[in-house]
Amino acid sequence: MDFILSDYSYLIIFLAGFAGAFIADIVKDNCLELPKKIDGKLFLGSLGALIIGGFAGLAIDGSLLTAFMGGFIGKEIILSLATQTKIKPVICLDDKEKGTNNI
Repeated sequence: MDFILSDYSYLIIFLAGFAGAFIADIVKDNCLELPKKIDGKLFLGSLGALIIGGFAGLAIDGSLLTAFMGGFIGKEIILSLATQTKIKPVICLDDKEKGTNNI
């Protein structure tokens, strides 16, 4: 079921990933979270997950089915990778002042 890339195929594949993320968000907690602004910060809510799902669909091989599935699980994979990797500073300011480094 490979999809031949034409003029609008990237948009269609993006929408397939978008739809996968939409279904995943509905299945997860049976609701959509609207974007909101708190203390001057904009939180995208479900819209952020839908955008990530669309780009996850584009990153896959060009099939509508795999784009849909990529959008369905794309947000969860990205969030799990983001929470697993924590960058630790190599040299802390306090250690630098003491003349030692934290390697």
